[in-house]
Amino acid sequence: MNDIVATPAHAMPVPSAGVLCFNPAGHLLLVNPTYKPGWNLPGGRIDHGESPHQAAVREVREELGLDLPIAPVPLVVAWVAGPSARVLFLFDAGVLTAEQQAAIRLQASELSEHAFYPTATIDTSIAPPGLHQVLLLALAARDSRRTAYIEVLRP
Repeated sequence: MNDIVATPAHAMPVPSAGVLCFNPAGHLLLVNPTYKPGWNLPGGRIDHGESPHQAAVREVREELGLDLPIAPVPLVVAWVAGPSARVLFLFDAGVLTAEQQAAIRLQASELSEHAFYPTATIDTSIAPPGLHQVLLLALAARDSRRTAYIEVLRP
């Protein structure tokens, strides 16, 4: 492992960070992006020079208008294969208070709405299939308090 320069033969996945936020009833916060179909977690691409955790904090601030204490260790690390390969880091932001929920201000240029979904009702009609698999693992990792890894293979 002495290669330190990427070449065209190396995988060039897009690194992304997402955050799980819940209401006191245990429902998961999802956002509806304006630029792609399906609901998603708050989050996005990791900027150059940023750590996954720093990106998660920044994305929540940009997308929701909130400064949240986000757990420093990811719940899930996911390799999402396909034409636009990604490495996804999902972090836990815990339960939002009523005040935090009322303070949500969506980034209008990217998000049209948000909603809290009971986790048992989130399926592929709500979240895209690749994200759905990762979400299920993230929920299990949160319950077990152990980081998990998944590879999502897409055509």
